[in-house]
Amino acid sequence: MSTRILLSGATGVVGRTLVDLIAADQRCKLVGQASRHQAFDPSVTADVIIDFSHPELLASIIPYAEQRGLPLVVGTTGLDRSLEERLTKAASRIPVCCAANFSIGVNLLARLAEQAAAALDDDFDIEIMEAHHRRKLDAPSGTALWLGQAVSRGRGLDFESSAVHDRSQRRQARDRDEIGYQAVRGGDVAGEHTVFFLGDGERLELTHRSTDRRVFARGALLAARRITSHDKGMVDFAALVLGKN
Repeated sequence: MSTRILLSGATGVVGRTLVDLIAADQRCKLVGQASRHQAFDPSVTADVIIDFSHPELLASIIPYAEQRGLPLVVGTTGLDRSLEERLTKAASRIPVCCAANFSIGVNLLARLAEQAAAALDDDFDIEIMEAHHRRKLDAPSGTALWLGQAVSRGRGLDFESSAVHDRSQRRQARDRDEIGYQAVRGGDVAGEHTVFFLGDGERLELTHRSTDRRVFARGALLAARRITSHDKGMVDFAALVLGKN
């Protein structure tokens, strides 16, 4: 039986890609779309909601999912704390999968980076570099910050206090507990992230490059198919597609 999908943010870049992928996949069926100017049909029967919209629209999608008991896969970025809390509250009633990046490769990168940070001592400095297309507004990317959270856990550092985003005014040597971030913007780069572990006489670089934004849509579609078998709660995307550590 096909997974019946409601798609929020259907007119966006990832949303349009999802429409095409669902149409080409016999395991899925698109049964409704929502955008800023179009709401879901309240009488439609569905199995899951995928949201790649914007925070304002997501705020209206959450109660819709709760009222109908529908699992929710969220790829919308730029969420404030109140919206994150609403998703956590919704997870007490429905399965919720909210990921900073739905690329399977990037999720494996995060897992490997956390393991490397735990294995290497503080003689290895950690830096994170990301590159995206010229139109991207936020920097560093949400994925870069998420990778920073992963290596902070591995190294046992506080994520907020260890982050360094600008060294132009810092006239001091690098601290061992710093995690630095660099952002590159230009061209049509879909997404590139590298975690550097820089030691004396050697360095380790873990890199993931996205050359096609369809990787994010494919990951979200995989999550949508698998989350329908889960009970309520926050469902980790990496665990969903890669298995537990």
